[in-house]
Amino acid sequence: MGGVKQRWLELESRNLSNIPDKNICIKHFDDKSINRFIRQNYHDGYCDYCAKELKVVSLEDLMEFIMDGISNFYEDAANFMSYNSREGGYLGEIYTPDELIQEHIELNAEPFEVIEDIVNSIEDIAWAQPDLYYDNIKDDLEFQWNYFKEIIKHKSRYLFSSADSSLPKALQILQEVGKLISKLNIIRIIPAGTKLYRCRQHDFKTKIIDFNEITAPPNKKAIYPNRFSPSGISMFYSAFDDDTAILETISRTDKYKRYVTIAEFETLENQVVVDFNKLPKIPSIFGIKDKKRYYLILFLYSFVRDITQQIIKDGKEHTEYVPTQVVTEFLRYPFNKNRKNKISGIIYPSSQNRNHQSAVFFWDDELSREKVKLNTLRPCSNFIQIFLYE
Repeated sequence: MGGVKQRWLELESRNLSNIPDKNICIKHFDDKSINRFIRQNYHDGYCDYCAKELKVVSLEDLMEFIMDGISNFYEDAANFMSYNSREGGYLGEIYTPDELIQEHIELNAEPFEVIEDIVNSIEDIAWAQPDLYYDNIKDDLEFQWNYFKEIIKHKSRYLFSSADSSLPKALQILQEVGKLISKLNIIRIIPAGTKLYRCRQHDFKTKIIDFNEITAPPNKKAIYPNRFSPSGISMFYSAFDDDTAILETISRTDKYKRYVTIAEFETLENQVVVDFNKLPKIPSIFGIKDKKRYYLILFLYSFVRDITQQIIKDGKEHTEYVPTQVVTEFLRYPFNKNRKNKISGIIYPSSQNRNHQSAVFFWDDELSREKVKLNTLRPCSNFIQIFLYE
């Protein structure tokens, strides 16, 4: 078989044909993975879209790279989808090459001639997404997480000691989350000297003057459930700026407590934390080398959104908080069991102040004295009015 014939078959196997004999440079895409491919494979040549001598790759080589990414998620509907001519064709959602590139993958390129050449290089077949019809690892993990939430909220909260036969299956998702935390490297160290902020809302007469009044409460006074801790278990909730500390603390319905005092603490030693703000970036489909890892990252984003969503305090929050409380218990004890450097807290996206971070540390009032020092106490009578009555 001749080289030309062999090359034609290679392109055909990737559902490519009639690729224009053109070169393209890095200036035409905003996709980082495509630009990385061009940088790693360019040669000196003429860019047909810039009409200049630049560093370029052939459009044919680029299309092979693009199709490698597309084929991870899309394929010919004939490979897996039922077809019924009486029902109008394929029994599922299918796309033309143009719909695939512009509406589903949403590939951006300038000038539009680039998009036209890419679309025209792709075989005009019925493209479809198998993952819409068959479960992937993300779907499986989300099912496990939802099953866990149902069991833990409505059946049993003693997950680590109960003999209930349904609980080992529910526990699996926590073990998977633990594996993801380790695999995706979202454990980090908060260095000694890091500033942490706490806030206490109070009335005009109350004066906050010392450490005990604004640190984590004693366990016997932790009478209300919180996002990561049930009633009776004290933890040190904090933020990395005072605005977030206020927003995470204040009650807008308590008209008698119109004042807050903000405390600045400082960590006395390094703290090892799970940082749910440090998730790996979701790669474009053109940058995926490990499809399983891609779905694991997607699941972790979904998981973090779920555990940090706003909870309406309507009397039912004690139930809604239970899954995150058990996740915390898992990280604090089973996950920590064989770790040399024990996890002492969790950093998470603030549910009240977008793009800011909150933190919870596994310290009650006594342990917090060993972990942080109090730098300043600052009453804010005017500032609170803005937040309460905006």
